[in-house]
Amino acid sequence: MNPATSLALVALAETVLPNLPKIQAGCKRTNPDSAPLMVSSETDAMVTFQWGDATVAYTLIDQPIPTEQLAGPCERAWYWPDAAAQLAKHRAHLIVALVDEGHDRLAKVIRLTQFLAALLPASDAVGLQWGGSRQVHEPASFCEVATQISRDNLPLHLWVDFQIEAEEGKTLRLYTTGLEAFSRPELEVTNYGGSPQDLMNHAYNLAHYLVERGTVIKNGEKIGLPGEIQVTVSEATTFLDGDDNVLRFDFD
Repeated sequence: MNPATSLALVALAETVLPNLPKIQAGCKRTNPDSAPLMVSSETDAMVTFQWGDATVAYTLIDQPIPTEQLAGPCERAWYWPDAAAQLAKHRAHLIVALVDEGHDRLAKVIRLTQFLAALLPASDAVGLQWGGSRQVHEPASFCEVATQISRDNLPLHLWVDFQIEAEEGKTLRLYTTGLEAFSRPELEVTNYGGSPQDLMNHAYNLAHYLVERGTVIKNGEKIGLPGEIQVTVSEATTFLDGDDNVLRFDFD
């Protein structure tokens, strides 16, 4: 994907475009200090907006999101048990894209999230797939979190998929999908001996640090976490299929 572009798919119950005035009103309500959302072009299947320095567009596709594209994300969506059943109802979808040539990737993701929080209630959406992580989300839950965004409290679980798996020897491993959209390496942990909840909390804090700070972490660097926890960073090849480079975090 072009680094300037952030993407999401909105699953629709019917092949109907969202209510345009409601989207504009929603953006104004949740972002009163930002530039107005201005329509720059409109057809029967596509609407393009200018929102400050960003261009936002959605395109109506008269068919569902491919089943194979949703199967894995639905299976991993522990936070939305009915994901597969709800998304099976959709008959069409929107491709929603935000293009901004600026260098602040976090600002782009926040802006797309805010736009979606206005679009979802103005449509007959039954679900959402976030492009960077391929996660699926229930519309009302997504909107509830999206309207409370701040840089000090980023809703990373909307954008980054954190997956925990059991290893031999009763330890755990964790990996992320979605940090690459912020121009950051994905995060991995192996041989963790604590609880799944503690591992999730630690990984969330580490990911927040990577995204919010935007700094480059060096190989061998140590990072302190809440509770006087120390982790050592190493550059590694992912333990998943492929040869992608990741940041491996070892707990001291």
